[in-house]
Amino acid sequence: MASGIGRIRTEWAALPLEMVVGAIFFAHGLQKIIITPAAFAAMALEPHGIPPFMGYVVTVAEFGGGLLLLSGLLVRLAAFGHLCVMLVAIAQVHWQAGLTARGGFEFPLSLLAASIALIIIGGDPLSIDKNAVVSIHRARDTAIRRESVDVGSAMAKVAGTLLIIAGIALPLLRGLSGVPEGVIPMIVVIGAGLISIASGAMLVAGKPWAYIPALVMARLYLAGSTLLLFYIKYLLRGIAAMAISFLMLAALRGVRRVRS
Repeated sequence: MASGIGRIRTEWAALPLEMVVGAIFFAHGLQKIIITPAAFAAMALEPHGIPPFMGYVVTVAEFGGGLLLLSGLLVRLAAFGHLCVMLVAIAQVHWQAGLTARGGFEFPLSLLAASIALIIIGGDPLSIDKNAVVSIHRARDTAIRRESVDVGSAMAKVAGTLLIIAGIALPLLRGLSGVPEGVIPMIVVIGAGLISIASGAMLVAGKPWAYIPALVMARLYLAGSTLLLFYIKYLLRGIAAMAISFLMLAALRGVRRVRS
């Protein structure tokens, strides 16, 4: 019987890659949005003979793909987009500088390798990709072996309660979580909080359909806490938020059953 690290499923290797690589691409994409994709293209792409419209393509691939990796959604598609961006970056921008010289391609090459790994592995066991297609059943007498969700379990109540608490806390503590000021961020935060409360309440009430929105919210909390963690100013808050997010996801995985 395998023991120790030999018992860890290979798919778990995708989780740290999704979190770290997703945060890196998200941050770089956000920088390009702030300075505008056109300005980025004029500054970094056009001198290397790359068409200006690629500034928008790179921004979407990095920012959008980073969000997808953090959320564990369409992981292989996001990783493929990043792979393409890094291939162009290495071949057209960094290659002449060599591997380790200033402006070299060691960093893009590392991200390229991580993207290839994610294309091979796919989403981790806590990803939306791997969990959103779970067959939700409550019947006890099926003759077909399938995975289902026992929303009447204690773990489901725990997950639902945590989602309710997080949904209440999210708008109230937005200033402590790095959410920028403004009407739009406020609307987004309040909306996310209401969805979290509603999905948590329905899960506590034993509604089978609530499992998927609850899992999506829990994974989005993990994505947000990862970004918070890498913002040095909010390091301790990010660690606490990540611990709570993992607890939610662990509880949700605990309600899944394989029945025959």
